[in-house]
Amino acid sequence: MNKLLCLFLIVFLGTHINAQEKYELFEFYEGYIITKTGKKQPGYIKYLDERDRYEKVIFKKKHKGKKQRFKAKDIAGYKVADVVYHAVQYEDIPFKSNRFLVLEKKGCLSLYSYRKFNNGAWETEKILMNKDAAVTSKKFVLGFAKKMAEMIENDEELASKVRNKEKGYSLFNMEAIIDEYNNRCNL
Repeated sequence: MNKLLCLFLIVFLGTHINAQEKYELFEFYEGYIITKTGKKQPGYIKYLDERDRYEKVIFKKKHKGKKQRFKAKDIAGYKVADVVYHAVQYEDIPFKSNRFLVLEKKGCLSLYSYRKFNNGAWETEKILMNKDAAVTSKKFVLGFAKKMAEMIENDEELASKVRNKEKGYSLFNMEAIIDEYNNRCNL
């Protein structure tokens, strides 16, 4: 019985992992870059590995065209492999960072992420951005109620719930708070 279960898990997990990666690294795929003026310029984007795609983008206007390299300071973002990346400068610990981040949720309070290799393992970092600031979620670990209330201060009722630490308005409910704020705000 155990051998049958192990065989099933190996086959299932192997199929699941292969199905997730439908894009080959270092190949060009249709996509676009977003200029600093907000214009989407269609073309082909090289699908870079996890370490590079947050730092740079390689773009061609035509499939057989000349390659152009951009960093987050050069363009507003890009799209490749069904994922949109925006160039974001944000408050990191202990300094500011500027890189391409994956757009997870767009709204009055946008949620971004990126993955980094740290101490032998991959970890995901979340960044929150409103019209005034972009801040890594690591800064919310201590003093979440105060810092989150500042990010959503335009909605006094919601900010009050967070500030007063009402049930369901803690660090563990951050994404639900973001969703509630975005549903109630005026874009």
